[in-house]
Amino acid sequence: MKRYMAALVSLMLILTAHSGTVQAIQSDTKAVSEQQYTHVGEDYDILDEQVLSSKKDRTAWIWYINNGLSHYTSDTVYKAHMVQIPGLRDVKQIDVRRSGSSKDIRGYVALKKDGTVWYWDAKRTDNLPYPTSDPLLIKDLSNVTSFVAKFDGNYKVLFVLKSDGSVWTWGRRTGNSKNAKSSLKQMKLLDDVASLQSIGGHVFAIKKDGSVWKWRSSSYFPHNSSNSKTVEQITGLSGVVNIDLGSITSYAYKQDGTIWSWRTYRDDNAPVQVHTASDAQTIVQLDFIRDPNLGKMYAFRTDGQLWSLDNDKVFPELKDIVSVHQREPSAQKRYYVLKNDQTLWAWESASDFPKLVVFTKRMEQRGDSGTGGHQADQTGTQTDSHTDKRPDRQTGDRPKTTTTTTEPRVRTVPEISLYPYVTMLPPGGSQTISVNNLLPGTKVTYAIDDPSIGTLSYVNGTPVVVGNKPGQTIVRATATRAGYPDVTTYFMLYVADSSRLSDTYYTAVRTVPAADKQKPYIVEGLTQAGELVITAASSEQAVPVNGQVVVTPELMNRVAGTALKAKSAVEQALAENGIVLARELVVNGEVLSSPGQNGYTFKLYKDSLIGRKDIDYITVHAGDAKLMIHVATADRLFHSLPVIVIHLVNESNGGYRVQFLDEQGRELPHIASNIGLVLPAAQSDATNSSVFYTDGTTTEPIGGKFNPYKNGVEAEINRPGTYYLGDNATSFPDMEGRDPELQQAVQFLASKGIVKGKSGGKFEPDSLITRAEFTSMLVKAFYALDKTATESFSDVQSPQWHHPYIASSEKKDIVKGYPDGTFKPDKTIAREEMIAIGARYLHEKKNYYYPSNPDVYLNQFKDKKTISNWAKRTMALAVKQRLIDVPANKQIKAREAVTRGEATRMLYRLYLQL
Repeated sequence: MKRYMAALVSLMLILTAHSGTVQAIQSDTKAVSEQQYTHVGEDYDILDEQVLSSKKDRTAWIWYINNGLSHYTSDTVYKAHMVQIPGLRDVKQIDVRRSGSSKDIRGYVALKKDGTVWYWDAKRTDNLPYPTSDPLLIKDLSNVTSFVAKFDGNYKVLFVLKSDGSVWTWGRRTGNSKNAKSSLKQMKLLDDVASLQSIGGHVFAIKKDGSVWKWRSSSYFPHNSSNSKTVEQITGLSGVVNIDLGSITSYAYKQDGTIWSWRTYRDDNAPVQVHTASDAQTIVQLDFIRDPNLGKMYAFRTDGQLWSLDNDKVFPELKDIVSVHQREPSAQKRYYVLKNDQTLWAWESASDFPKLVVFTKRMEQRGDSGTGGHQADQTGTQTDSHTDKRPDRQTGDRPKTTTTTTEPRVRTVPEISLYPYVTMLPPGGSQTISVNNLLPGTKVTYAIDDPSIGTLSYVNGTPVVVGNKPGQTIVRATATRAGYPDVTTYFMLYVADSSRLSDTYYTAVRTVPAADKQKPYIVEGLTQAGELVITAASSEQAVPVNGQVVVTPELMNRVAGTALKAKSAVEQALAENGIVLARELVVNGEVLSSPGQNGYTFKLYKDSLIGRKDIDYITVHAGDAKLMIHVATADRLFHSLPVIVIHLVNESNGGYRVQFLDEQGRELPHIASNIGLVLPAAQSDATNSSVFYTDGTTTEPIGGKFNPYKNGVEAEINRPGTYYLGDNATSFPDMEGRDPELQQAVQFLASKGIVKGKSGGKFEPDSLITRAEFTSMLVKAFYALDKTATESFSDVQSPQWHHPYIASSEKKDIVKGYPDGTFKPDKTIAREEMIAIGARYLHEKKNYYYPSNPDVYLNQFKDKKTISNWAKRTMALAVKQRLIDVPANKQIKAREAVTRGEATRMLYRLYLQL
């Protein structure tokens, strides 16, 4: 993609400043006022992608089109901004790490003209269009002429080309640190190299003799302990001077003027000459073709036009081209064209024809109001706009809370949330089908397109799909509800040997229709299926030691290493196929144990889990049950203990008895942090069921929901005792006649003990919810109840009913109190406060990203000005993930009080996503 850097020096932003107006050549041509926009051209050089260098003072600038290309389809131009990168001058090359959109900058690596390399890393919670700190020098890199940077979660690796033609690798952990700890020592890979390029997870080098070499970047990340660090020559390519890399097909330009193509990632694919590409300076590869008049491949020739390789037609509306740049972000490709008149044009897909790019004169600088750091909300409380502090502290400044409520969109059509979206089974393997969020009174029937590949059956009333022979087919689910049209959805079934699980997943990703690639349920389905691939790759059979499964640092290193390699491959597959994740992939490593036992003992060493950033969970199997340890909370879990022993016994009555022991075998009355427990389930419909806890004296429901990927009901536990599944159907007479989703929400959460009725056995959904009531719901939903917790609020004392919930909430930092030391348990809660708590848990527990463009979601509200500044990001995420609906009247009434029904609905939707 960097073949024509000399030409690209003027590509991105060479819009020559001149008086008068610039015309956008469209059907509805309009003049763009010079007073309104600034044209950037002769004063800037292009460095890399969307970064410029000022010729006047040699500073570096990021530029971006507001909210991406596709959001301004009705405008005659694309409006762009420039933002200076602090602390950078004399830059020769730069690589910017993005996440999601071009405005969401996560970090960069820069090469200065003196051969030194500099870097900057954003915090994971930063979500800004520009860096927030000055770059740092990589002291052990010098005499560098070019580089390739690769980022993978918490790590980066650089491949640098030095002035003597040698290629070296260097890596480190990312983060906003002030040093280069945990970095790799430099390692030489090649000599006599002329240039470096990269795409996806591969790096390509062209040697001075014209040969082309490649290697996987993931093999050289600091956390990768494998020995698969190999550099391979691409056979059939010689005499090459430059290459254009594509996610599927790449092109090589030889000294003799011929152009050859090869499959980028296929080692068994011999390059072939592209005869129709003669005289081409570069090949433009269009990804999304919806216009029948457009070809897929175009040659940029010396006459300044793009010519189709398929039918020799000229690309419409473009001529007099100087240079072409095609960029592949995590979504689909973007294209930029510089014309002879030094205007820049851009487009994102083949059906959206190019438009002129113009730049505003206003240049945003670091520290501008509303763009970073801490800002005060309307209560006067300092709120961190990036770490999303709890917005529950209120002062007298806040407008008085009213009792007006906002009505949600009432769901009556039988919508289906079908999981899994992609199912991969070995021959003879089975998978339970789960339908979430199904309205009462809805019947679901299933059908399979090719019964020879898979068959459907019912086990205790639960639908199960069984793999028969290798192949792929579609499983369809049709929801029927009286008085409404049927709704049909589907998932893909792939049957393959376990050794081909990852290849099967990549095939599944490639077959997703372009129109479906950004649908939230499909993206989430592919995310969960990708996590299944990661888990399967990291599974290891543990050898018992004295009857115990011992989780040692060595075991964790092996499991995490294979898991991260699989994660990198999954991320690459998704990025190359235009799938933009809504959250970060969860890395789960699995430790298998011998089947057929009633009792299992697991010995966990503190130093095997503390401080790890390379894995999220470790799951240990105990027959049909599973235990999940959240690595991020391991420090709190172990506290002062070096070892925790967990003993799990499958009792004859179907329950599972759990004990927690210290290293000397003494039983612990509780553990300081929750661990997950997954119990095998005969029914996937968990509307009326719950996981129950009993210690022989008391019995209570604690929640739980069905997880189709684990074929069981998962809950969180922190107390020794017996856990089992049971029915706990609960109903309230005043819920009759309510909309079906609200009925479902109340019934579902009540069966798990999360919500309770009021006096007279009624639920009272229209009553305003108090802070004490909402806090108790949250504490139970998040498994945060700690009966040993104490509180510090002057207006909360034992034996008030809410005392243990508010104390637990304070200890677990769920809902905060007021600066005067009170909690005000009987005060109502504002809508934006309720929503912020729910969205924050999606972000913290499930790694969902806050939208980089919150206004896209908030503009749907006519009264968006009622939303406090601190609540905008959380409100946007809540809308995006459907924690809340946009009401029919388009009013959110953000600071007004909410009802018990509204809070229950939001918590129900949140619970299904956690």
